[in-house]
Amino acid sequence: MDSLRILLFALAYVRLSYGAVSLAPQGPTLEKGMTEDIVILCTYSGDDDLRPQWRDPQNNVVPLAGTGVSGGVAVTHPTTTITKLEITNPQESHEGQYTCFTTDGEQKSINLVLYPPLELEADSPQSFEIYRNARVLCKVNSKANVLYEWKFGELAIAGTNAKYNIEHKEYLEIVNISSQDDGTYECSATETTGLVASDSIDIRVEVLVPPKITLGPEDFNGTEGKNAEFKCIATGNPPPVLRWTTSGNQVIESTDRFTIEDSGEKLIINDLRKADEGSYICTATVEKLTITAQRVATLRVFIPPVVQEGIEKSALENSRETLSCNTVSGDKSELTWRRFGEDMPVGVQPTAADIEVQSLQDGSRLDLIFSSVKRSYNGSYECFAKNAGGEASAISNLTVNFPPVIDKKRQDQQGAYTGWIGNEMTLTCYWLANPPAQYYWVIKRNTQVTNLTDISDPVFTVFSTADGASSVSFTPGKSEDFSVYTCYAYNVIDGVEQVAQHNIDFRSAGAPDAPNVEVDTNRPTSITLRIEEPEYTGGLDIISYNITWKFESRGEEVVKYEVFDYKNEDDEDFERYVIEGLDSEKPYKIQVAAKNEYILGEQSEEVIGRTLSSRPPYAPKITSPQTSESETEYTLEWEEPADNGGAEIEAYYIQYWEYDPNRPNEVIENGDKSSVQKVDKVYRKHIIPELEKATDYKVEIWASSTLGDGNRDIIAFKTAGKKNLPTAGEFSTSTSATKQNSTPSPLQRQTTPASDDGDTTVKPAESVGLEKGTIIGIVIAAFLIVLIVVDISCCIVNDCGMTMCLCVHCCGRQAPGTKATEVELGEGEAGKGKVTYSEIREDGDGSAPSDPPVEKDKLIGSDMAPPCDEKTPMLSDQDTLEINGTEPSPPGAGEDLKAEQPAEEAPVETPAPVEPLAPVEPSAPVEPPAPVEPPAATDPEPAETPAEPQPDSTPEQNTTDEAKGSNQGPAE
Repeated sequence: MDSLRILLFALAYVRLSYGAVSLAPQGPTLEKGMTEDIVILCTYSGDDDLRPQWRDPQNNVVPLAGTGVSGGVAVTHPTTTITKLEITNPQESHEGQYTCFTTDGEQKSINLVLYPPLELEADSPQSFEIYRNARVLCKVNSKANVLYEWKFGELAIAGTNAKYNIEHKEYLEIVNISSQDDGTYECSATETTGLVASDSIDIRVEVLVPPKITLGPEDFNGTEGKNAEFKCIATGNPPPVLRWTTSGNQVIESTDRFTIEDSGEKLIINDLRKADEGSYICTATVEKLTITAQRVATLRVFIPPVVQEGIEKSALENSRETLSCNTVSGDKSELTWRRFGEDMPVGVQPTAADIEVQSLQDGSRLDLIFSSVKRSYNGSYECFAKNAGGEASAISNLTVNFPPVIDKKRQDQQGAYTGWIGNEMTLTCYWLANPPAQYYWVIKRNTQVTNLTDISDPVFTVFSTADGASSVSFTPGKSEDFSVYTCYAYNVIDGVEQVAQHNIDFRSAGAPDAPNVEVDTNRPTSITLRIEEPEYTGGLDIISYNITWKFESRGEEVVKYEVFDYKNEDDEDFERYVIEGLDSEKPYKIQVAAKNEYILGEQSEEVIGRTLSSRPPYAPKITSPQTSESETEYTLEWEEPADNGGAEIEAYYIQYWEYDPNRPNEVIENGDKSSVQKVDKVYRKHIIPELEKATDYKVEIWASSTLGDGNRDIIAFKTAGKKNLPTAGEFSTSTSATKQNSTPSPLQRQTTPASDDGDTTVKPAESVGLEKGTIIGIVIAAFLIVLIVVDISCCIVNDCGMTMCLCVHCCGRQAPGTKATEVELGEGEAGKGKVTYSEIREDGDGSAPSDPPVEKDKLIGSDMAPPCDEKTPMLSDQDTLEINGTEPSPPGAGEDLKAEQPAEEAPVETPAPVEPLAPVEPSAPVEPPAPVEPPAATDPEPAETPAEPQPDSTPEQNTTDEAKGSNQGPAE
């Protein structure tokens, strides 16, 4: 064994001494892709020049390149010791062990492993039915280990979850696939061994949604000859394919009468026929799905009615006639007779008892029966038929023949005919006749009758119109032309001539009688007359009144006149006319004459009117509404005064203020009104700006002239909008202001002159909801109630009210029941003498206390009075003050007494001392101050003629008098 081992070592030593073979790359394994050529070098490093050779995996010697037998594998010898193995276009068959060897027995092998290129195979699109588990296939061609990755759009699918399963190498499983999963997925593969190549592929995933018809064809009622249209709209994915079939499962294709539009969504059947009736089916299918959706619609074809042609029928007045209405083809119809567009019900007509509608032949015929034809029945009657297929009608005309008669309605409107010589005249007769009548005129002068139609006298012209009016026109030239004119009318009915006549008395016009005239109203510059129309107007309408007036001027009589158009105010028996521009305080003699189209009549009796003395202008008349369309503005409009008072108006003045409609008698102080705004005399409109919304206002306007300011007109109005409720702070401020202004001085009462008729009533504006003043009043009332309850409680507990308790405990005030105190007054600013304070306590019966008064030093009304903190007794509300021996003043007059007492008075002699309980002898009583007289009210308007008794005082004066009396009562 040892010898064998030695032999082997010797052989190996001998081999190494000859040379070695090396490979590049070295191996033992070479991994290559099939997309590139492969080159392996074999180098012999021995002493001899031995060229290495190569054997392929089949142990065949690889031939030299260029010998024609290579199979893509060949060797070349760049040098004598290097052999290069070249494999071009590697194939899977080229894999295996290649060995480089020499003739001396040296060799080395390398194992060639070939990898095909990494490829992904997947169908796109891949379709799956909705709400099922879907497997998206993605196959990889690779011998290496591969890592799979999936993306949906830009979102990477990370691991397996409730929606996706990627554990399987060759597919992605989508659980319960929905429409949201429809889209493009990216499948990526990366080799983790071998060449470590990567590749990706996009796969379109299509979610199949079964078809659903969302708008199916509806049943259709068609008319023969018209068109029918069915609509069918379906949803699904991919978009469904629509197909139309009949009830016999016959597929409908587009033809001349059948049209399929909008990818099958619309089926139109043209020129309907009765044979087209039946069912039409819309079927929706989705490719790759066997589920279908269907909707069925029924078509009915109706044949519209055809009415028998109308007729023309003539009938004599009072005869019996019948008109028939029936159809000649079409489905059964409902028949109706109509006149003037109104249906005539079956049976006797409500407005005509001699007309009846009868239904015959089970409603297939309708007769209109006239039992006694009237001329008013002349006209058209409509036979109307209607069924499900449509409607039709035919007109029948009934002509009622009757002899000529006067159309009284038009003839009475014409009235009497009156004219005069030289004035062209036209006389007209208005006739009714059927057939239309022919006309002629005659005139009867004394006993002579002349046919004016036959004569060739150019004075008379006879003509007629199609509406039955026949006229004769002429110009009277002599008195004989004022006579009786007769117009004749005639027609022919059933061969018999029918003649009628009408007389017109043409009279000569005369002068109107004198009208009755009265003076209605006197003003400084105008007089209003009341004129009654004369009983006899001369046969013509009054067209005007000539008014004449006379007056003295510089010792001479002046005459003026004016023509006034006739007003014709039918609501009264008289009219009013105003003579303007007169001088004030002057008498006028007035006469009136009426004038017709022909001549001026005689004058009326003379009446006397006297203008009033000059005065300020009358009140303008406000014409604007009591509501404003604006929240912050109001447009005031007015008419000029009825009289300027004798002087030209120079300007208008406007003033406004807020007011509470719930307190209409509240007195407004001047300080609460706006500043007076002046408006030029030419204007009749003024805009008041900067108002509060939803607020009530009053506005007054007056005119001014050189004679002074005139009467005022007042109106209440309200601005538009909704008032905002005040905040707590605003409410408190408003309440305080209301308390301060709640009792205005009598000297500041509002005084408004009376209007022309003495009416000073203000037009109230509408008030909505509680106003701010009402809310404030409620709060004040609640506060006073709480104060009274607290005061009563204090009185019960402490035997005195809340105010008295505060004085007793804080200022040393004596409680009720203390004895009367007599204080001796020293010298000071208040004068000399003795002041006695007598507290009168009501002990049940109201008797005075029996104890004598106690005197203490106290000055009333001077700076020497001790302060409150010295517990000095103070006067209560029941104290009676006796100063300088005077009698006590009435309750409540103390404040007025101090206010009216002069600064310096003559010394008053002090009375002798008195015994206890003895009454003090007072000196002469001090008179209470005289009440303050309020300013005089505005003078009332001067009375108009005829004079009327004036009230003693205006409402404002009465209010002021009441205010004057309030100053004389007890002060609060």
